[in-house]
Amino acid sequence: MKNKVDVAIIGAGFAGSILAAALAKSGLRVALIDSTHHPRFAIGESSTPLADMILRRLAQNYQLPYLEALSTWSSWQNQFPEIACGRKRGFTYYQHHRNQKFSEQTLGQSSLLVAASANNDVADTHWYRSEVDQFLFRKAVDLGVMDLLGHEITQIARDELGAYTLRSMCQTGGATLHSDWIVDASGASSVSARLLNATNLTHTLHTQTRTTYGHYRTVGSWSQQLNELGHNIALNPFDSDDAAQHHLLENGWLWMLRFNNGITSVGRTEWLGSETLHNGGHAHSSDIMNAQAHPDEVQDYPSLAELMATASLTGPPDGVRSTGRLQRLVAPLLSQRHLMLPTAAMTLDPLHSTGIAHALAGVDRILNIIMLNPNETEQRQAVQQYETSFFQESELLDELVSTTYWVMNDFERFTAACMIYFAGAICCEERYQQGQNPTHLWNADDPGFVQFCKQACLALRQPNLDYQAMITEGLAPWNTAGLMDPSVQNRYAYTATK
Repeated sequence: MKNKVDVAIIGAGFAGSILAAALAKSGLRVALIDSTHHPRFAIGESSTPLADMILRRLAQNYQLPYLEALSTWSSWQNQFPEIACGRKRGFTYYQHHRNQKFSEQTLGQSSLLVAASANNDVADTHWYRSEVDQFLFRKAVDLGVMDLLGHEITQIARDELGAYTLRSMCQTGGATLHSDWIVDASGASSVSARLLNATNLTHTLHTQTRTTYGHYRTVGSWSQQLNELGHNIALNPFDSDDAAQHHLLENGWLWMLRFNNGITSVGRTEWLGSETLHNGGHAHSSDIMNAQAHPDEVQDYPSLAELMATASLTGPPDGVRSTGRLQRLVAPLLSQRHLMLPTAAMTLDPLHSTGIAHALAGVDRILNIIMLNPNETEQRQAVQQYETSFFQESELLDELVSTTYWVMNDFERFTAACMIYFAGAICCEERYQQGQNPTHLWNADDPGFVQFCKQACLALRQPNLDYQAMITEGLAPWNTAGLMDPSVQNRYAYTATK
């Protein structure tokens, strides 16, 4: 089979399918190529206000109203109740100690709640990716996108005129595809980088973590357990179960994301420090995240053991998954018309739920490059700006995330590190809300903010340094949400712009 298209997109996850739909809606011939089929298990499920804003922008700019429906909890439930998701009012963090039930002497001593929305109606969501990705793929195909699921790319070549030829194999044979553009949306598979032997830049990243994860039924309610332990949950700005839940351990943290179909995403991320692992793959039974099969970890933390005591694994179908070192990095520009989405060029860490926003920002930018820059010189400049933005965002995130892990066992320092990230995210949200089109996410295009972040992270890493005044005063120009306020006892009721 031979075909000619304007854009070939490798990877039919949510980002590749949204990009394909927008291009097809604009009149281009598009192919979506993926080695697997839908539905399929996928991780990377927690949305944010930034992601929702970009989703609405894409919906409006490319007449894709179903995207806007996915941008808040209430509109999702009203229009697509058959697609599973979870309500996310914000971020919660709880510090646990081995062989002790969760406790704190004063409110906020070992807990932090940061709201990302004013109420349940405009809440963010957790994406149950197997259903969301399938829905978005079908929408793209309905718009005329060529369906090449089950095709594994085996070769990518470029001729002297800059056109591309892709060859693939599938169970029924294969395909040859000719395209003016290639966009790699394959996520961690990073298909283009692997086939073209792109330079591996992972060694430049400071963050070093690995993760083990799965989906479970009958995970206990954290809010209910807090209530039973005597904590006054009425003082919380939102239900702790309606959140990206972070349970801090001695060498990492455990996430819990609850969906409205009875399934909870559970994963443990560990800091590797100077150790670099290369043995990715499927976990052995000792890595499974329930109390009976994971005694050395979950049962060491009684409150978490109680949450997982009756939990049963539902996915992935081949068992709990475990990675080697999670981080990877390549340049997102493989040639002038061969680009990688940010999430195909880099995996950093799930700590701040940055993946969906970064992927959608990449979709928005690539659409601008392809659709709005017909002049070759302008197009080349836009492509260079795309790469510059990616590297500056990645460097800032890596600095903030690695520092947050570095201080994770000191809850006050950990909280301060989180506040710096939230300040950058909120500033960026406000710029979108004002109708601006930031070239970078998380305020990474503000030299003053970036310089402050470097100084603050350095201060936080010095165990005997008094960092509070330095960070509170230094953050002031960007602290529009009243962060670093001791009077609220780590209960931030509303920090985001909707």
